[in-house]
Amino acid sequence: IVERTMNIPMPSDEFFNEFERLYNKLEALQNLMQNKEIVSLRIVTTPEKIVIKEAQRSFSFLHLYNYNVDAIIVNKIFPEDSMTGYFNKWRELQQEGICEIESSFKELPIFKLELKNTELRTYEMLQGVGHILYGTSTIEKVLFEEKVFEVVKENSGYYLSIKMPFVDKRELSLSQKGEELTLAIKNEKRKITLPKKLVNKEITNAKYDKDYLKIYFE
Repeated sequence: IVERTMNIPMPSDEFFNEFERLYNKLEALQNLMQNKEIVSLRIVTTPEKIVIKEAQRSFSFLHLYNYNVDAIIVNKIFPEDSMTGYFNKWRELQQEGICEIESSFKELPIFKLELKNTELRTYEMLQGVGHILYGTSTIEKVLFEEKVFEVVKENSGYYLSIKMPFVDKRELSLSQKGEELTLAIKNEKRKITLPKKLVNKEITNAKYDKDYLKIYFE
C-alpha cells in the first residue's frame, strides 16, 4: 500500500480579508434595501392573467424579506382604438386583467403605460415615457410605505403579524429554533431573528387570515 499525501496550500490572509469585505458589503446592501425611507421597489406587470399571478407572487416574496413595494406599473396596454372588430374579445380580457390588478393592489399607486410601437432604448425615450407614466408624481420619492412586520400583545401572549398576500396557506411552513424563526413559501425561505419580547417564548399557534400570517407566542 502506497500512501500519498497532497500538500494543499492554505488561502492567504488577503483571501479571507476579501471574503470578509464582500460579506460586509452584502450586509450593508441589505440594510440599505430595507431602509424604507429612501428605498422602494416597483413591480412591473402586464394585464395578462399569468403575468399578474407572477406579480402577486413577487409581491409576497418581497414582503417575506421585508422589502417595500411602493407602486405597480402596468405595461403594454393595448390602445382602445386598436381593439375593434376581431380584437374586441381582447379588450374584455385586458379590462378584466386591469380590474384584477386594481383590486389586488388597491392600496398602492398604480401607473399604466400603453404599448409602444418601438423599443424603449434611449434616454430621451425613457424620459418621455416617464412623463407619460408618472405625470406630476415625484418619482424619486417613496410613494407608499407599509409595515410588513408587527408584534401585537394579546391576552397572556403575543403574536407576530406578517403581511403576506396572495399566498396559498398550504405552501407555508415555519419552524422555531431559539431566537430564530424560519419561514418558507415553496422554495423561498427566510430566517427571521425574533424581537426580544418573543425570544424566550414558544409558538403555540399560527394562522393565515386576510392576507396576514399571524404566529402566536406564549
